[in-house]
Amino acid sequence: MLSPFFAKCDGVLLIDPDGAQKQEFRANSERTGEATCDLILATGITKLICGFIDEADRSLLSALGLDIRLGSCSRPVTILAREFDILPKA
Repeated sequence: MLSPFFAKCDGVLLIDPDGAQKQEFRANSERTGEATCDLILATGITKLICGFIDEADRSLLSALGLDIRLGSCSRPVTILAREFDILPKA
């Protein structure tokens, strides 16, 4: 499930967009907004789903080319990933 707190999330789950069902978890040991952004940028991803993201972090990541969408924290992440294109933009 998604964390409702962007900066305090315990990590990033990478899901293979090609449907190969490959997943990789990368821990966020520092749990700060800056550390979370750095972790996301280090992955090289271009799409991000969050339960919440504050304006400063959203602006930074969007300016660097990430397509950020909001997803319900009560829905499984794998389903949200499949529905990425219909999720609301952050």
